[in-house]
Amino acid sequence: MINRRPFLLGLALTLILSACAAPTAPASDQPVIRPITDIVVSDPEFDVQSNSATLQVTTRLPVACAVVYGTTHDYGQIATDTDMAGGGHSDHHPILIDLQPDTVYYARLQGVGPDGTLYRSEEYTFRTLPAETGGEVNLASAQAGARVVGVSSNYGGGSDDSSYGALKAVDGNPSTQWSSEGEGDEAWIEIELAAETRVTRVGFWTRTMGSSAQIQSFQIVTERGESIGPFDLADASQAYYFDTDFTARRLRFEAVTSSGGNTGAVEIEVYGEPQK
Repeated sequence: MINRRPFLLGLALTLILSACAAPTAPASDQPVIRPITDIVVSDPEFDVQSNSATLQVTTRLPVACAVVYGTTHDYGQIATDTDMAGGGHSDHHPILIDLQPDTVYYARLQGVGPDGTLYRSEEYTFRTLPAETGGEVNLASAQAGARVVGVSSNYGGGSDDSSYGALKAVDGNPSTQWSSEGEGDEAWIEIELAAETRVTRVGFWTRTMGSSAQIQSFQIVTERGESIGPFDLADASQAYYFDTDFTARRLRFEAVTSSGGNTGAVEIEVYGEPQK
């Protein structure tokens, strides 16, 4: 007689072990990583300064994107879009800050789409500009003795030194920005210079949230009621500069046209000749 007991015990043990084994995750549960070239309109561009760099790229579908960067291939720093909504969008301009002048940096762009697909770029390399020497001082900054004396509103009802407060527009840091509380075309900020000044040039860098919050043109109103401008802003990728010739101490920067919403400024600059 054939003893079937060992065979049956072995079969039972095999079935038990198979039942206890961790199931293999279906392929659909694994993250999909695709090259970012699949969704970009054109190659990303870096606008490089001595201490910062802005990456500009447009994608064909809305994604939440970030850039990792550093002086080695291990990176160590990360920059994201300055978008308060925190969602995906198509026009991206993350700002890489705290860079050292005349230094080689490595960077990689990555993003996630609404379906969970991860997009990743090749590694980019760029060199920052040499340290600036003898540059002009922004007369609208606290460093030059200026102060913010009025603002239409600050996002979230915060104070001028809050996360999106008015002082962020004159702090010299392109990674911070002033945002109004939904003022749209009615947004304004008033700056008092340290002294009456013959203003020969102004700079304005509008904030944006993609489809909203972007100032398209602005004007300056002085304490005497004079209106200078309007000045047109091509986009929100950088500060744009305009030659002027007027004398004033208080300058009220007013939005004239915009895409509505939480309009504001990344940076506001004033240059000229303080009067004795």
